[in-house]
Parts: sequence; C-alpha cells; structure tokens
Amino acid sequence: MLDRERISQSAFVSRERHPLVMREEGPLSDLTFVVKDLFDVAGHVTACGNPDRAREGRKAVATAPSVLVPLMSGARMLGKTQTDEVACGMFGMNPHYGTPINPAAPDRAPGGSSSGSASAVAAGICDFGIGSDTGGSIRVPASFCGLYGLRTTFGRVSVAGVMAMAPSFDTVGWLARDPVTLRRVVEAYFGPVEAKTAPRLLIARDAFDIPVRGIGDVLMKTASGLGSATVVTLYAEGVDYWLDTFRPLQLHDLWSTLGNWAMEPGRTLSEAVEQRIRLSATVDPAAHAQAVIRREKLTDRLVDLLGDDGLMILPTAHDLPPLLEAGVSAQIEFREKTLALTCVASLCRLPQINIPAGLVEGCPVGLSLIAGPRGDQRLLSLAEQVGSLMGAA
Repeated sequence: MLDRERISQSAFVSRERHPLVMREEGPLSDLTFVVKDLFDVAGHVTACGNPDRAREGRKAVATAPSVLVPLMSGARMLGKTQTDEVACGMFGMNPHYGTPINPAAPDRAPGGSSSGSASAVAAGICDFGIGSDTGGSIRVPASFCGLYGLRTTFGRVSVAGVMAMAPSFDTVGWLARDPVTLRRVVEAYFGPVEAKTAPRLLIARDAFDIPVRGIGDVLMKTASGLGSATVVTLYAEGVDYWLDTFRPLQLHDLWSTLGNWAMEPGRTLSEAVEQRIRLSATVDPAAHAQAVIRREKLTDRLVDLLGDDGLMILPTAHDLPPLLEAGVSAQIEFREKTLALTCVASLCRLPQINIPAGLVEGCPVGLSLIAGPRGDQRLLSLAEQVGSLMGAA
C-alpha cells in the first residue's frame, strides 16, 4: 500500500503547503483542491518548476481568476503542486524537484505537465486539481493516473495569472477521480450542465491504429460499447501532416514567451528544457506561416464534422506510462507518438475529456472524447453516463 505522506511530499511544492479558504459556504464547500504551480495565488511565489523563479521569490499580487472561482465557491485549496519545468514536458519528471508518484502505477511516470495535481488527486489527497493543457498536459496525466481530465475549449476559461507557455494553445482544465465531482467543478465556472439530446458519436478509426500493446483494441471495444456510432477518418491528410502543423506553431509560441528569459546568461535550466527552447528559436518563418493556414483548414474540417452534437472518440495516449528509468530517447519517441493523438484538440482549440477505460498490464488507459467549440458540458454528460456504466460492470 502506498504511503500517502510520501505521495504528498512528491506532489506538493513544499513552500506552498498553506491551506487557503476564502468562503466557508458555497456549492463546493465540501471539496478540497490543489493548483499547478503555473497559477498565481496572491502572496505566493509562482515558480513554474524552475529553481531560478523560486529563488527570485517574486510573490503574485493577485490570484488567477481560474483559481478564484472554486475559492469563491467555498472549496479549500490545500496548496500548489509540482509541474514539469516551465511546463515543457509530457511525463512529470522534473530534474530539479523530482517526479511526483503515480499512485496507479508507482514505477511509471505520472504524466505532465500537470503531474503534481494528478498525483494528489489520484491518491485521494484532494478532490480535484486545477491544471493547464497545451499539448496534452491534463489529458496525458489523467490517462496515466486513471483520472477524469478535461481540457476546456480554448479561451473559455481565463488564463490571466497563468504562466504562458504557448499562448495560442494554452487552456485551463481540471482533474478528478469521478465525473460527478468534475461536473460540480465545471458548473462553478460555466453554470448548470443541462441535459441535451443524445450525442452523435464518431469513432476515429485510424486513431485506434496508433496505440501499441493491444491498447487500441481494448479501447476500441470500450468505444464500440458506448452506443451507435459512425466510423470516420481523422487523419485524412496523414498523421505527419497534423504533427508538422503543430510543431512550428507550438515552438514559435514557446520562443516568443520564454526565449528571452531562458537565454539570459547564467540561467538554471535542465538540459532537456534548454535544448527545447533553443530548438524553438530555429523555427522557419515560412513553415510557421504555412502552419497557420493549415491549422485553420484542419479546424474548419473538424468543426464541420462535429457540428453542435458530435463527439469524436479516440485514444488519449499511444502507450502505457513510461517506466521511471526510461531514457531520454525513449521519452522523445513516446512524446511524438502520443502527440499525434493529443495535437488534434490542441490545434483545433476544442474541448477534450479523458475517461478511465480500464487496465492494460495493470496500468490505467484512457479513452478520449472531443466535442465542438464550447461543447465542454456535452463531454461531461457522456462521461457521467460512461462512468456509471463502468461502475456497474
């Protein structure tokens, strides 16, 4: 049995373990939550997983609006949680502060960059976690740790007071162990999740060919059991077309936001993060301009396909969480293959939810649903139905 205190020590930013309550009553007054250390909380340092930012000790003067919402709804914040350094990571492995424990698979990565939040929620230390998602930073840890994780429609939740990593992709979202809690949290931000007509389900058949170890077959069986669905082709232009569109846009954003800061003489950065930021400085302007156009065309096609009632079903990650001792080359290969799945909602600025869909070799695997713009509540409604079915199985 895992030691909750050890998990807690790995998940929290130690200097920030100060509970915060702003209201004693409200719709979330019985819930506790944690906040990824990219979000400002007034009077506290936002270190973003980097020791230089921690040493600078600059305390936020205001709390991020996305953190204020649950606080003003009566929820109690337990503290801030670890993240990949400046959110540059998919696995939650921070060389400066260590790796939060994955309670569902302790010998494997928890997923990043919302790793600490996922760890704390999965261990039952808190009821929900606030995170951010650029290229999968909520969806991947949700899949790895067996959680429900929602990436919201781009621009729907304010990112003010949240460290910008790639501003044309960055979103706020949440992690929870069950869909009912997640629904309550979402309703604090968006209002009541109203019942809607049955969704039109679309199975992205070619996306299920990406996972390994038979994961695609396991997830396809679950997807097929959700109800009548139409099989569609997601990667009509090819998987590489989507990735070649995502990379220059995301890297250009990264350089524009963190380049000057990261390249200051004497800056403390892990080798992997420094290499990635240096790579972001090399983006070809022509490739970036072409990617802008490609992105809009891909978005138009997917939004038209989904309409107001469509939900697309696909795997969340291509493999089980990497083992903690996996080498850098293995991590890079993993990231590229899973990014083929997560880049879809990121590029098209759409909401996506991860639903725990079972175990493969004892590790959680996640099934994802993507909705059209502002279809966040529709995702939650189906997630609740799926959760009930899984619980009864």
